[in-house]
Amino acid sequence: MNPPANIKYPQAFSGKYIRVHWEFENDLKDILEHSGLVKNFRQRYRQRLQHLGDRKEKCIHKNDWFEKLKHEKDLYSMKFKGDKNIRIIFAFIAYGDNEYAVLLYPFEEKDRTKGGQHSYGTAIPIAQKRLQEVTKG
Repeated sequence: MNPPANIKYPQAFSGKYIRVHWEFENDLKDILEHSGLVKNFRQRYRQRLQHLGDRKEKCIHKNDWFEKLKHEKDLYSMKFKGDKNIRIIFAFIAYGDNEYAVLLYPFEEKDRTKGGQHSYGTAIPIAQKRLQEVTKG
């Protein structure tokens, strides 16, 4: 089992509360590197990470940035609206003696139909699998 990792992409983030699934940053890189939006995304990402680290589960009170996913017990979404509607599915977990927010799966929401390739319906099962991977002990 691999423990959740520190954030290194698109730039290092030093918060101790937020971690990523070991495949997360490669997925995010695939989205950003093909979009030409890395520089613009970096600042907005850092703002959301800071907000999440400061407020933890209360982050959802800023509902233009975060939401609790309906019908999902443990999953949340970080939202980026603009040229690309990037979403990051994450969860709050206990790992050892610590608690973390773990970023599980980023995707570009293009399709609002439940089974569409770029939809929550497709992304949630991937995030659930990754959540199981990081919580298996």
